[in-house]
Amino acid sequence: MTIEQKIYPNPWPLKTMQDCLNAGYQCIKGTSESTGDEIICYAFLMIGFEESNLLNISVNPNYQRQAIASRLLHHLFLLSKINQAKHMWLEVRESNHAAINLYKKQHFYPIGKRKNYYIYKDSQGKVIKEHAIIMSRKIIGKQKSP
Repeated sequence: MTIEQKIYPNPWPLKTMQDCLNAGYQCIKGTSESTGDEIICYAFLMIGFEESNLLNISVNPNYQRQAIASRLLHHLFLLSKINQAKHMWLEVRESNHAAINLYKKQHFYPIGKRKNYYIYKDSQGKVIKEHAIIMSRKIIGKQKSP
């Protein structure tokens, strides 16, 4: 929860994380041996019939820009492939340019938009509504841009 609250303007509640675990979604976490097994990254992945949906991927701000998210995504691709997913889907905040660039480097392509998908309050208490960009990546076979 500490990582979640540090990096997102609209962090998931603990109950959402618990619900994902209870539903049997994949929960992957990475730790650092040098800091006493501190959790430095995690992801939640829902695997369905011939597809997977990346629900959340997060890296502790102290460990960002070290290719950790890329390695974690690679692990999630392998899990998806093992489970015969043909595509991986995700939603990302329209203003999260760092994440969008990471996903594009990992061969995700924008395929749509969810209007006002993210609703949260900024530090002054103003309600913010932000669109989500829907992105997809082919898991099996070669990726073609739309």
